[in-house]
Amino acid sequence: MDTEALVKRTLEEHFKLNVEKIPESDARTPDFLVRDGTNEYLVEVKEKEANPALAEAREEAFSRGEIFEVSESLATKSVLQNVVRDGRRQIKAHVTDESTFRIIWVHCVGLAYDATLEQINAGLYGSETVVDFSSDDAFAVICYYFGFSQFFKYRDSIDAVMVTGRKGEATLCINNHSPRYEKLKASALVHAMPVGVKDPIHEEMEGCAFVVDGEVDRSKPDEVLSYLRKKYKTEKLNVMNMRHMEVHMAAPHK
Repeated sequence: MDTEALVKRTLEEHFKLNVEKIPESDARTPDFLVRDGTNEYLVEVKEKEANPALAEAREEAFSRGEIFEVSESLATKSVLQNVVRDGRRQIKAHVTDESTFRIIWVHCVGLAYDATLEQINAGLYGSETVVDFSSDDAFAVICYYFGFSQFFKYRDSIDAVMVTGRKGEATLCINNHSPRYEKLKASALVHAMPVGVKDPIHEEMEGCAFVVDGEVDRSKPDEVLSYLRKKYKTEKLNVMNMRHMEVHMAAPHK
């Protein structure tokens, strides 16, 4: 089943939404117009394969009888930001009603696709992992909008990004800067996901995330950390650069 068909089936069968395929034309258009009886959603579907060179390198390692290791930074990549930017352009050109929700759906496949999931999230939210060493009970927490974010840049034209993986993983990343943020939270799409919704405002209220929501130069990490220390009344904060690790080995056939 191709990605578009998978998304259509998921929207219809899991979310119980009405899905209409938008006819292709010379102008670039989103893939689907979706309705829930109250709201309309424009949905553009993208598939992103993790670095294809990894699969080739793995086969070469296996041919030599070696273990293959993957180590990927979870920082965002320009190629992934381009996927989101391209989807946003296709949706924006088709909007005729300001109340219509604009949703990009990115399906991740390939070797180490798990890293791609996290890299997309990092680009959307400008997020970093921050560690608080102020007490003996040091803890790590995600910090939203630590750096430049696509959600803030495209706050008028992207309401959410659904990020899915080939093993069924699904995260609906909500843009809390969108003028339709509150309305989207009350929509059938969000209510159909009891788990898997990423909302920085809710996570901060629950005490499980930091949010940079003030005037600070995000090109200067030290200034952002200083802002966080004042906001959350803590002294010893540091950024932890996270990585995705995998180890693969070939099992002999009997």
